[in-house]
Amino acid sequence: MIPIAQGAYRIDRSYTWNYEHAPKLPRVRRLPAGPGGRLLGYTLNSSVGVSAGPLLNSKWVEAYARVGFDILTYATVRTSLVPPLGLPNIRPVENREQAAVTTRRAALNGDLTLAVSLGIPSMDPEVWRRDVRRARERIGKGQILIVSVLGTTATKDREALIEDYATCARWAAESGADAIEVQLAWPDPFADQPQAIYENVPLAAQILHRVRTSVAVPVLAKLGAFKTPRMLHDTATKLAPWVGGFTLVNGFQRRVLDERGNAAFEGNGRERADIVGGDTFEAASRQVLEMLAWRRAGCWDRAVLAVGGISTIDRADQLLREGADAALLATAALWDPLFAVRFRQERASAVA
Repeated sequence: MIPIAQGAYRIDRSYTWNYEHAPKLPRVRRLPAGPGGRLLGYTLNSSVGVSAGPLLNSKWVEAYARVGFDILTYATVRTSLVPPLGLPNIRPVENREQAAVTTRRAALNGDLTLAVSLGIPSMDPEVWRRDVRRARERIGKGQILIVSVLGTTATKDREALIEDYATCARWAAESGADAIEVQLAWPDPFADQPQAIYENVPLAAQILHRVRTSVAVPVLAKLGAFKTPRMLHDTATKLAPWVGGFTLVNGFQRRVLDERGNAAFEGNGRERADIVGGDTFEAASRQVLEMLAWRRAGCWDRAVLAVGGISTIDRADQLLREGADAALLATAALWDPLFAVRFRQERASAVA
């Protein structure tokens, strides 16, 4: 049996079921004081938060805000209702040389690695716009709400996609988002060969420019994995004028097989999935550190929000000490909802 933290996302249930069943996280009688932090001009209790994905609605946001996660990313929204892909859509895996392979073995320390083939579902805009307002009302002082947005187009019309991103961002900002995260680690609908939107730098820049000039709140670019440090540098340099920061790494695309060698997820186009969780830390943190090195070299002065395999306090601490402006969790936050409490306790002990 796969261990799942009480009240966390149930991978054996549908996205809709999880959306309707907010997590019942452990109660914290007295939340330790945070070590402080700054991000995008906001003063924070701490620099630990939750990345896009786990926080499906305002009840999820409120639950994680109460246990000390101070940067709360509302799960990616779109300008129309989009259903999730069918079950199974999240499976524990082991990374092997040729592919990720599903496993039934539990990670005893909670250091799970997952394959995610969920798509990017979204509730109807009338639903999520009201709910973002509720989420903003339910977080406290020293906490911020980021809303992740994704543009959609049913045609091969670049302008339609760019404007759809901007519309979604405007709606999120009007609903109370403190910042907008623009999800660019998504398939480029105009490319001849498979690539993500952030790899199409002219398109990504046009999207970010339109979003930046459409909202009054800070804008973040959500990026995926880069093939080389030079590509990371060149992309960040060209996108920097339109953003207040970068969130990376979104995940690592791999083939996913079951233990018999068959595709782990049913349906066309699901042979590959995003690999997230503990096993991605080495590769993800290397890209975060490369981004920080370019920033120290004076290429641009933008926030860097670290994502990817941050499954222990040591890992979060390492990236923050190296200069990351935030350490954002997803898989680990679901497994260990008291992570931020322990982070605060350990930081307080280190200072004492």
